[in-house]
Amino acid sequence: MLVKLGDDNIKINSKKIAQLAGVSRSTVSRVINNYSDISIETREKVLEVIKENGYYPNLSAKKLAGKKSGIIGLLVYTGKSSFNKKEYKKISESLYYSELISKIIDAAEEVGYLVLVSYINKEGTTWEKIFANGIIDGAIVISGGKKFKEIENLIVSDNKIVLLDYEKNIATKTVATINPDHFQGGYLATEYLLKKGYKKILHLTGEIKRKTSIKRARGYLKCLEVNGIKVSKVIGGKFTEKSSYKIINDYIKKNKKFEFDGIFAGNDYIALGSLRALSEHKIRVPEDVAIIGYDNMELCEYTTPKITSIKHLDDYVAKKALKKLMELLNGERGNIEMTKIEIVERESV
Repeated sequence: MLVKLGDDNIKINSKKIAQLAGVSRSTVSRVINNYSDISIETREKVLEVIKENGYYPNLSAKKLAGKKSGIIGLLVYTGKSSFNKKEYKKISESLYYSELISKIIDAAEEVGYLVLVSYINKEGTTWEKIFANGIIDGAIVISGGKKFKEIENLIVSDNKIVLLDYEKNIATKTVATINPDHFQGGYLATEYLLKKGYKKILHLTGEIKRKTSIKRARGYLKCLEVNGIKVSKVIGGKFTEKSSYKIINDYIKKNKKFEFDGIFAGNDYIALGSLRALSEHKIRVPEDVAIIGYDNMELCEYTTPKITSIKHLDDYVAKKALKKLMELLNGERGNIEMTKIEIVERESV
């Protein structure tokens, strides 16, 4: 029978955890500090006992002993809010961020790490304080494909970080990067529509000045060129449902028609807004116009029709990011890895 933290008779410490798990106290310590020489079976057994008994190692004591804290940072730059330009976007505004963060937290817990989530922006930058106080051992940085001065400062700070979906490929002794090939993503999305028989394809994207947006647009244009398609159109707006809805709606009202038979959307919110606008003008998807989104967010499963989308961060990206961070913490040099680009077929094409 496991003794819970709330029981008054027994104080939960690493010695008691070792007894309950049937291992030595040093094994408990090695599991907590994520040493690699512990078998999967033993690690899982110890972590289960720790979880069931609500045991939390003393951070101050661990740091004084020169050990790792067992906590990693998850630093998220979201950009400006879609609703108020004077504020930064909250994680709750985007399924892209919330789904990815959830996967990273789950992957960290599987190997016994706690995750501290914080924003990284000019108004509330806390990463310097978090690292300086020894609260976290290292961090995964989600940039959403954007370049930002605070992230650049973090890169040269000598703290151990993994960049996820950054606009540059960087590898140093303290930095690793996992990035999608957004040019390939744009190319494959366009090629997929062409192979399905659509010839007049509109690329509707968000902020066109972003390097990730530029790469996708270049992939789109290159694919059309390779396939001998001379008609192209790129319209930039915002990465929101509201923006794409207005663009498509205004376009149809102004031109009295919609001459495109395919839309390559810069993300799934853009795809959703386009779907709504076309539907209101009695333009059927995919019979009249096909739509392919980007990001493969969960919302694609709940639209009518369900949205075909580009998956640019593969199923194991959270575990890959965590593995790279562990390698950095163990003294290995960072490297660059490109994720696999896939098309998730649904009903909108």
